[in-house]
Amino acid sequence: MNGNLIALIIGPLAAVSIAFGLDIPDHPGAPAMLGIAAWMAIWWITECVPIAFTAMIPLFAFPLSGVVDAQGIAPKYMNSIIFLFIGGFLIAQALERSGLHKRLALALLSRLQAGPLQLAMGFSIATALLSMWISNTATAMLMVTIAVPLLARLREEHGDTVMQPVAVAFLLAIAYAANIGGMGTPIGSPPNLVFLETVNAMAPAMMPSFLQWMMLGVPVMIVGLGLLYLFLRPLLAGVDWQASDVSVLQHDRQELGPVRREEKIVGWVLGLTALAWMTRTGIRTDAFDIPGWASALPYKGVDDGTVAIFGAIWLFLLRGDDGRPVLGGEAFNRLPWDIVMLFGGGFALAHGMLHSGASIWLGDQMGFFTGLPLPLMMLGIALVMTFLTEITSNTAITQVMLPILAAVALSNQMDLLLVLLPAALSASCAFMLPVATPPNAIIFGTHQIPMQQMVRTGFRLNLSMAVVIVSLVWLIRPLLGG
Repeated sequence: MNGNLIALIIGPLAAVSIAFGLDIPDHPGAPAMLGIAAWMAIWWITECVPIAFTAMIPLFAFPLSGVVDAQGIAPKYMNSIIFLFIGGFLIAQALERSGLHKRLALALLSRLQAGPLQLAMGFSIATALLSMWISNTATAMLMVTIAVPLLARLREEHGDTVMQPVAVAFLLAIAYAANIGGMGTPIGSPPNLVFLETVNAMAPAMMPSFLQWMMLGVPVMIVGLGLLYLFLRPLLAGVDWQASDVSVLQHDRQELGPVRREEKIVGWVLGLTALAWMTRTGIRTDAFDIPGWASALPYKGVDDGTVAIFGAIWLFLLRGDDGRPVLGGEAFNRLPWDIVMLFGGGFALAHGMLHSGASIWLGDQMGFFTGLPLPLMMLGIALVMTFLTEITSNTAITQVMLPILAAVALSNQMDLLLVLLPAALSASCAFMLPVATPPNAIIFGTHQIPMQQMVRTGFRLNLSMAVVIVSLVWLIRPLLGG
């Protein structure tokens, strides 16, 4: 019997066992809810069935078990945060299809080529900036297609012995920067949106705005890139070349030709949408209050999902040099609907936990965590999430863990953001194994990265980023309101 079949059987068995074996008089719906949550966690973590199918379990399990009726749970699968993801992904598609992402990457790299260390940092900075707006996987794939021909040219000039550590440094810089850059914006990585959906379900008044997220995410990204520089620098010690050695970058840039109309449109749409995201709510602290543009509207209710869809709409209306819209109907077919369903399942799970009282009971049972100093608890959460995501999907594990951590925080009067932010950000920090994230797998697939080198560098980065995340969350939390 293979592992998938075992997980397939254990999931529903766990649900039935918990539902009938657990007695919670104060919350009669909680046992069934906890059983369903265990079922979904087992199937999500093992991926014995498609993750989108697991996400749909609440649609039939909640009504049948009396947790939430069908009319109450179905709307949870499509809300504003999911439209933020859809709008952001459509803009990212346009960025890729127009080729603007490659032009931006080459423009930066062609200016950072004086030496191997500078170029390695050029790869990491370009990768991080792009992965703030488009998927980490697409970013890593693009940068690898630029790096591999460059490395082949340099091997011809300097030989394999000299270039092996350079190849390792360049490729690790791409993989790790793709993950680090995804923490910079709410749309940069799925765990960020899982965090937003969890906070929205549990304590909507505390949900940070796009700009507030960036006030934390961008410093984490900058410090992360600094650590990456420190860890990769020894690989490039003593390696040198002339600027002419990397003329292939200039050649690739010249091949792109002049900037096309489609690229200009996408650039303007992305820039204005990002500006609208960052200025919608303004900044509010104890010391000052800068209002956002949404406060001037006659009707309230505009949020980041509204901005995302409004920005994406222009890509279907504005036309490029060939007279065709920048995006056509096929863009909807390319949306990752399985991830959309996964987000919906997470909303349903959080709603069921709250509605049934399971979150209150679970928080009471895990109250022993409150005996730990809060910074130590935050560090423990960050490390657990970091190493869990080495072996399982970061989106799936955040869907499972964040509602549980939220229940613990709310039941014990702890600051929800101080508990959830380290977990959400750390889910993007799996640097050790090729299977941990798609960017890791992509660069390992070039067959130029020794496994031991990836594990050794990744382990150090895992530990360092946990400390960085906890420290910055602790320092910046007062600026996030709520």
